[in-house]
Amino acid sequence: MANNAFLMISAALVMLMTPGLAMFYGGLTRQKNVLGTMMHSFILLGIVSVVWVLWGFSIAFGPDVGGLFGSLKYFALSGVGFDKGVLVADAAKQTGT
Repeated sequence: MANNAFLMISAALVMLMTPGLAMFYGGLTRQKNVLGTMMHSFILLGIVSVVWVLWGFSIAFGPDVGGLFGSLKYFALSGVGFDKGVLVADAAKQTGT
């Protein structure tokens, strides 16, 4: 259960950090490029979220492949959820972390 909480808190902190990072990057550019630079940060947050759902969770918490990274067993979060009996904590236990 602690893995679930850690994952949610980490994701919330990253999402809170994004506007500050966008403002920082916006301050480094000329005035005409500020909006485009800030939008890059927010668009990338969405893209990274999709990549995490499709591949990231499975690679981080899937069964071990050669000791390097996880397999694609949970690709697109298939088989993950309360009704499936597989949570982040359960997936981490299977990998031995």
